[in-house]
Amino acid sequence: MASSSFHRPAEVPPEIAFIAIPKALAQFHHLPLHVPVWLHKQDEVKKNGYDFKDAMGVMETLLVEAPQVPGAYLYQLFVKKWPKLMEVNAYFASNRIAEAIPKLVSILEIDPECPLTCFQLGYCFRATGELEKSESFYRQALRMAPDAGWIYSNLGRTCLAMGDKAKAVEAFWKALELMPGDHFVLEQLVGLRELYVLASGGEDEDSSLFVKRTDYEKKMLGLLKKENAPGKLLGLGWKLLQDHLVDLACQCFEKAHQAEPAPEEALLGLGIAHLEAGRTKEAEHYLVEYLDLNPGSATGHLNLFKAYLAQDEMDLAWEEIQTAVSLEPDRSDTLRQLFHLFRETDREEEGLEWMEKLAQENQDSFAPLLIRAQAFAQNDQWDKAESDLREALKRSPHNEEALLYYTSELGKRGLKEDLIQLVLAEPKPLPLSLTINLALAYSQTGRIEEGRKTLMEFLDRPGIQRLEKIRAEAILKEFEK
Repeated sequence: MASSSFHRPAEVPPEIAFIAIPKALAQFHHLPLHVPVWLHKQDEVKKNGYDFKDAMGVMETLLVEAPQVPGAYLYQLFVKKWPKLMEVNAYFASNRIAEAIPKLVSILEIDPECPLTCFQLGYCFRATGELEKSESFYRQALRMAPDAGWIYSNLGRTCLAMGDKAKAVEAFWKALELMPGDHFVLEQLVGLRELYVLASGGEDEDSSLFVKRTDYEKKMLGLLKKENAPGKLLGLGWKLLQDHLVDLACQCFEKAHQAEPAPEEALLGLGIAHLEAGRTKEAEHYLVEYLDLNPGSATGHLNLFKAYLAQDEMDLAWEEIQTAVSLEPDRSDTLRQLFHLFRETDREEEGLEWMEKLAQENQDSFAPLLIRAQAFAQNDQWDKAESDLREALKRSPHNEEALLYYTSELGKRGLKEDLIQLVLAEPKPLPLSLTINLALAYSQTGRIEEGRKTLMEFLDRPGIQRLEKIRAEAILKEFEK
């Protein structure tokens, strides 16, 4: 927090000094760039940052002794609104978000140009599902505090919730411009496939770097052109599919398919890549050819089901999904597609009966119980859902997919202590997904330090993946705010 030139009025009491705060913070709190501090705390504030909670007393004293000091009007507004902003924190802490809204609106009556209040209203309306209002208040905050990158990152969250990817991407890129290296924003851009984590192969934790999509595509195209070994082409093709670079994946699988001898798996890759690109007829062609050679592939039948479903070939789709389920009855993604088909054709009860039958016929399978639990939970039949989840975990102890869903539902229902006990009973080390759910549950039950410790212990593990490290650091940063 560097100082800068500031003319000190003679009437300012000697026990008060002025320091410069970052422009973004000044805008966000609707304050001048120079703010008063107690002289004896000046060095501490320069070291640790400006403490807005301590600002009330020094501003009140300043306004009494030097009522005409530059910035006096903004200091007066701050003194009037800050206690009310602190009162709102209790509503956030107890998750009474809707009740906070009228309190914040009353603060805007004191200071209509307060970006912080608009920012909090943006958060409240996102939490209550009023997304257009959320976007409007975030944009209002940005009009008054255009340098506050965290407003852009929260606007991006709202745009994602609205399903507007283009607006979200624009907001996150602007946030990254204003907050270079921000972990949360980087994670969002990675999730949106605007950035890629590129590993250099070194052991140093910083040996991975972020590259823009266009640069990543150029790099992968270069690898594709150089590679001729069918096995390595297959591996590259699946990597490209995972990265949602479907056209490059098609080229890669096609090159493998033209090789001698041509691997049969290239047909499966071509089918899935064309399906991801929306070219369902081409996908059907390659998947049928692959299944002629590999009729026992549940993956092949599942993707052919998707191709038929996209073409509204319901009878053929039904046949393929049943075949996929019969081949792998414990595969949750397949069962989820089957149940979705029942639900979309208004046969949900029949779908539940199918899941029950599969669970009875396959005593070691957890997936039918998980799918049924998800249906019960959506229909607000939590007792039935929880019963199935417990049975699923008996059949497949420590199953991350079942545990992640179970803990997420417990969190949504306010059963934070049940969530904590469930996760603590799991063997260590915990995967990142459960680590995050545990840390958030600690935070929401007032055990802030335990939540922080949980995330720190994860970050202290040797050998964690770079992307997981980035995600954990982003959560920790939000957590500590």
